[in-house]
Amino acid sequence: MAKVLTRVKIDKIWYGWIGLARMSDGKRILIKWGALPGSIVDLRIVKQRKDYVEAHITRIQELDPKIVDGEVFCPHFFSWMQNENKKSNNSEPWTLNPELYKVGCGGCKWQMLSYKNQLQLKEDIVNDAFTKIKRKLPDLQILSIIWSPQERNYRNKIEFSFGKYITNTLKDGKMEPLEEGKKKEVTVLSDWSVWFHKQGEFSKIVDIDACALISDEANMLFHHIKELCKTSGLPAYDQMTHQGFFRHIVIREGTNTDQMLINLAVADHNLTANTTAQWESFLETIKNDTILHEKVNTLVITYNNGLADIIKSSDCETKTFRWEWHIFEKLIFKNASKNPLPIDNENHQNDSWSSAEISFRVSPFSFFQTNTLWAQQLFNQAMNMVWYIEGTVLDLYCGTGSIGITFLKMGKGEKLVGIEIVEEAITDARYNAKINGLENKVTFLANPAEKAFTQTPEIKDKLNNLGLVIIDPPRDGLHKNVVQMICDLKRESDFKLLYISCNPVTMVRDIELLIQWWFTIKEIQPVDMFPQTHHIECIWVLT
Repeated sequence: MAKVLTRVKIDKIWYGWIGLARMSDGKRILIKWGALPGSIVDLRIVKQRKDYVEAHITRIQELDPKIVDGEVFCPHFFSWMQNENKKSNNSEPWTLNPELYKVGCGGCKWQMLSYKNQLQLKEDIVNDAFTKIKRKLPDLQILSIIWSPQERNYRNKIEFSFGKYITNTLKDGKMEPLEEGKKKEVTVLSDWSVWFHKQGEFSKIVDIDACALISDEANMLFHHIKELCKTSGLPAYDQMTHQGFFRHIVIREGTNTDQMLINLAVADHNLTANTTAQWESFLETIKNDTILHEKVNTLVITYNNGLADIIKSSDCETKTFRWEWHIFEKLIFKNASKNPLPIDNENHQNDSWSSAEISFRVSPFSFFQTNTLWAQQLFNQAMNMVWYIEGTVLDLYCGTGSIGITFLKMGKGEKLVGIEIVEEAITDARYNAKINGLENKVTFLANPAEKAFTQTPEIKDKLNNLGLVIIDPPRDGLHKNVVQMICDLKRESDFKLLYISCNPVTMVRDIELLIQWWFTIKEIQPVDMFPQTHHIECIWVLT
């Protein structure tokens, strides 16, 4: 039986919402799923290591009232915490009535914190990540975090999963208290369910009512198409047996354009003679549906018969069912920083400001920043930090070109070279350059960043007078070949390096590598990426 620790105090949290505590012998405890500094918790050890143990929270005994001071706005908030309904011994800053709350989805775990405290914790996480490197760079500044324009309803993309297995924590529509030491049971409560995956489980679904991180319009559309699917008579997909039909619903929304895209994923190899007729009837229903016709700009269907529980596999096929293949989004900049005249002083006296609306095509699988208003804020801050740019801009993880095209449109640089591994994103990037009048100033290449110069060596010929390199890599950070490529370029050109990171841990690792190659860094700018969650974005410029 796994060892249980009682009344352990969490000292602090790291990136990824990993809590840190100590055992009585001083050994570190790394805590997943729900850690908050100052909390007193009971733990179950799940892994034993030489220097530390990994543990999961089984019960929250006390919460620190200095931190937990927010409003819980979602009825599906973190149900295992609600079951305990604990109050702090010092005061009563946060209480819940379990009868008003339903099965928790496991997301938005920070909503019991005020937004001010959420931001402070994120700043602390970034500062903690840089503790070691600041010994080498004592002048490095961690700037105050930039707030998100929205605390809720900010996501422009969301993915829902169909399934049969859902968490059994309800009784007569109310929370059912668990017996001491008893794990939550999971059983087949419904042959038809769709919403979010249960935290840590690939086959179990939490069937909830609404998500506060997407717009009311997106919630309405989800409920509507869910009901259409349910009344079709076709079964939900079973992740255990790989039988069934409906697999996923993805909704993408243009925040500044009010356009909607729905991607419905199905497993059509499971169709029989009877269910084929039901499927054809369903297609006729959605074709003639008034709400879908009025509210949705494009509806595509992905036929995915792969075993992996993902939207798009290597052998799946996506077809446009109604309207166009894509939607459009805009980034709107008011009084944004244009490329100023070159200056020698540090007071930026030759400031230049402009307003612009930059359009982007968004396809079913192409990447676009999930928080549109946040992207506007992030890009504007990044433009301020790089300041004056002339020559060519190289964007090594360009996606659909949103960052590089924005920079070029605002006068940051004269030409753009973008590299991206996803061919569909490159197709969108070329189109995006065209609709913004930049098609003669851009070159986009479908290659992995770490192989860009080896697979297409002629691309280096387009990097004469290189003024800026933009990197916005995956969470794993930079591949070692990309670091080497940047350093090789540094030998030939004197350029600025703009790094946008979603992971402070890999960010620090990459900075340590880059400063060995004549790069200097003065400041880190944290930006709140997703309120109510632990995610953090950081911007930094190396020169």
